[in-house]
Amino acid sequence: MNRKDSLIMEEYRENRENFEQLGIIVQGILEQLVKDAGIRVMTVEHRVKKEKSLEGKLYRKGDRYQSLKDITDILGTRVVCYFSDDVDLIGNMVEQKFIVDSDNSVDKRKLLQANSFGYLSLHYVCSLPADAGYPPEVCGKRFEIQIRTILQHVWDAINHDMGYKGDFGMPGTVTRQFARLAGLFEIIDEEFMRVRDNMNTYTEQTREKIIHDGAEDVLIDIVSLKEYMLRNRRMKEFLQKITEIEHSEMCPVNPESYLLQLKWLQINTIGDLQKMLEENEELALKIARDALGGTELDIVSSNVALRFLCTARLLSGGYSEQQTAEFMALTISKERAERQAKRLFDAYSAYLLNKE
Repeated sequence: MNRKDSLIMEEYRENRENFEQLGIIVQGILEQLVKDAGIRVMTVEHRVKKEKSLEGKLYRKGDRYQSLKDITDILGTRVVCYFSDDVDLIGNMVEQKFIVDSDNSVDKRKLLQANSFGYLSLHYVCSLPADAGYPPEVCGKRFEIQIRTILQHVWDAINHDMGYKGDFGMPGTVTRQFARLAGLFEIIDEEFMRVRDNMNTYTEQTREKIIHDGAEDVLIDIVSLKEYMLRNRRMKEFLQKITEIEHSEMCPVNPESYLLQLKWLQINTIGDLQKMLEENEELALKIARDALGGTELDIVSSNVALRFLCTARLLSGGYSEQQTAEFMALTISKERAERQAKRLFDAYSAYLLNKE
């Protein structure tokens, strides 16, 4: 190692702790940016280049660097997101939040020739603004931010492990295979966005129907059931009555676990569910008061509404004790289901006698 590279290594050792501190700060900023923007990402991470890695870089490309500040990837950060249009959204936020070195930043997605293969990410070289309250020892130090999708991340990992960084000098058959795969990855990324957009559209349309009491024919699925539990006026009133039993707080919970039970009861549409609520609300509240009264529960799950409604439907709908046990066995053991079904029917018989 020559004198210049030795000085760079010495400077690296003196500044490593500052880069570690910088990495924690930058990762925190990126995490807050995507959170505030409501963008779900797979991961936000950082790494500080290890000493042996830097030595290898200087050995290969040392003539390009005169000092440590010329090396932009001592700290590398990465945001891996789910959808390709989020890459650009996050990129815009990075440009607003950090000082971007435009000369060294590059959208590698635009570098490929039409006849080349590849699948690359958005790449920034940045630094922190000196007037934003950050520790002075980390300001001015450049670092890299990569923004990519999960599929871009997978592509890069495979290329890295296989050692294929480009098509130069590679066999023609391998080049064609990689080009085809890159095209497939891009198509998959686009299709993921279409699936997301279609799901968002369906959710919005379903929500509007439920809010305006026009969802009778909407089939029950995870989207429609969740929106019904959150938006339907009568269901919200029913949930409110349950919370008043012990003056509890209602905690919204994903109702996905009740899709199977509702299907077993032949509750197939939102209209069916609304009818079950209208016909069984009084009995369901009686069951809820018996179950929750005196428990002093501070919080109850929103799913208790479906639990008590399904139970009321079993009792009022002509189902036998054996059928009720079969229903309960959808989620608990057969032996436990049989015991619970017996207790339920015994209690219901006593309730009917007292009612007479």
